[in-house]
Amino acid sequence: MNIAILTFVKSNKQLAVGTKSIIKEAKERGHKVKVFFSPYVGLVFGNDKTLTYKGKALDPNDYDVLLVRPGFTKDPSVNASIIKQFQLAGFYVLNGYIGVFRAKNKIRTLQMLDHFGIPVPKTVVVEDPAILEEAAREFRFPVIIKSIYGTHGRGVFLAESERSLKPIVEYLTTAEHGPVSLQEYIKEAKGKDLRVFVVGKKVLATMERVAKSGEFRANFHKGGSVGVADLSPEEKKIAIKATQVLNLDIAGVDILRTNKGPKIIEVNSNPGLEGISKASGVNIAEKMVHFIEHRVEKFGTIRKRPLPRRKMIE
Repeated sequence: MNIAILTFVKSNKQLAVGTKSIIKEAKERGHKVKVFFSPYVGLVFGNDKTLTYKGKALDPNDYDVLLVRPGFTKDPSVNASIIKQFQLAGFYVLNGYIGVFRAKNKIRTLQMLDHFGIPVPKTVVVEDPAILEEAAREFRFPVIIKSIYGTHGRGVFLAESERSLKPIVEYLTTAEHGPVSLQEYIKEAKGKDLRVFVVGKKVLATMERVAKSGEFRANFHKGGSVGVADLSPEEKKIAIKATQVLNLDIAGVDILRTNKGPKIIEVNSNPGLEGISKASGVNIAEKMVHFIEHRVEKFGTIRKRPLPRRKMIE
């Protein structure tokens, strides 16, 4: 196969460890790999080119699949449009535009999950700090505060009291130019959560993440430790359902164990491979390449049929 990878950094030196692992596994299985760095992608309108890379027109028939590694943390609108342009040009894309767009906006993620009956923590979205007093009545302190974009635990804060809540929200709403979410703090989770790696309709691996001393975020990239975890049938069910609801092919689903059952706190469209491979003993990069091979064999002919113009916008 000819595999293309779309990444949102500028050079090979900035590639994530997981992306490098996928490239290595794909090449070892005899596939050719081409990496597209998003800053060099040109979106062309008003002629027949549609897409260029470093000024040269791209032909979707030269590639069997485009794997998207959306490692961006800002407003997803522009970067998601780049993904959409590849789909419009006729590339077979994993993960697609709409899934990435939904997952990158934490409010949209919660909106979708809640609408489809998938359990999430109690959350209130606010933009004007003046209404904080009313919003805070929904919670017992401490309260988790999250910006609507972010990854690896960035943009997540803990307010111990209403007094500390207001300056954090004031800062975030000014710096991020948008709303933030207030979310209940799940005390019984004890600084632990589950990361479930899902591809298609299958759970590949699971790990438990434990926050380091003095830290409430359990993210591996924030120094949290990782270990083996077994999923309950309910946890497995909601992880797969969340992936499907957001229209993702590949996802990292984060789950808290609460006294009222499991609740999803986030769905990541660009899940890291390093921590979960270490914890589970599963070669996630190899499994992902197998998944890509299966999908291309089953659905790859889609790439030869550019999306009709009347269907270009969801």
